[in-house]
Amino acid sequence: MKKLSRFDVYAPLQKKDKKIDFEEAKTIVLKALEEFSPNFSKKAEKIINEKHIDVLPNKNKIGGAFCATVAPEITPYVLLNFTGKSRDISTLAHELGHGIHSLYANKNYPSSQSANLPLAETASTLAELILFEKMMEKETDKEIKKAWLSDKMADAYATICRQNYFIKFEIKAHEAIEKGLTADDLSKIYFKSLKEQFGNSLSIDPLFKYEWSYISHIFESPFYCYAYNFGELVSYALWANYKKDPKIWIKIIEKILESGGSQDPQIILHNAKIDICCPKFWQDSFSTIRDWQEKLESL
Repeated sequence: MKKLSRFDVYAPLQKKDKKIDFEEAKTIVLKALEEFSPNFSKKAEKIINEKHIDVLPNKNKIGGAFCATVAPEITPYVLLNFTGKSRDISTLAHELGHGIHSLYANKNYPSSQSANLPLAETASTLAELILFEKMMEKETDKEIKKAWLSDKMADAYATICRQNYFIKFEIKAHEAIEKGLTADDLSKIYFKSLKEQFGNSLSIDPLFKYEWSYISHIFESPFYCYAYNFGELVSYALWANYKKDPKIWIKIIEKILESGGSQDPQIILHNAKIDICCPKFWQDSFSTIRDWQEKLESL
């Protein structure tokens, strides 16, 4: 195709993948975390060893994955629906990352143990990145590496650009609603934001002007999606800096996680010597994505 349509954005570049059982997946994740930080690995093992993890799908279980913090003195619970795909290994790392974050922050009061929204995805996304790079390093099949890289970049788009534009739409929509408007007017606003987002890179079917109407976050938790965007970019930047100087940055990362939700996110990051108003910090995030693109092109 000379030009992709909006329908094609998540089409896989490669269909090739590998199946893996949970025991092997667990070993891969724990080993990757151990190489990053023994403290990360120990906390993940604690969740698994205390059997606070429900792994396989079953008849009376909801779909998806989840990590629940109950109280500082209780080890968090992780729910999965593991089917052996490479994405499931990533989900295992992600949810254990949430549990790791919770265990780092368990010296706080129950009301401030859980990280507030902008930093809630820090450890989970970081755990995914640690695992991804380790799996890429060890994989020898070029087709599988291509599939993983293209999927990772699609996920980055979905979490960064897409979520950002949901918020941009919400701001415009709420301003317009005060003046009085119809659902069709909202659809026009949304379609205009899609055209701004993609420019001339895609052809966008007019059907997509109604997409806003089934995004549950817009109705159930307005102005929530910025947290996905912010959290993903923070994690990417932390990972990029960690790779440059592991000894210094592991301490910074642990300090951020220990804070939980006890302070304003900007203060937590400032105390860790991170200025969120500095463009260079955020550029490190996009450099991570650029590196994936260069690897993909080289393959």
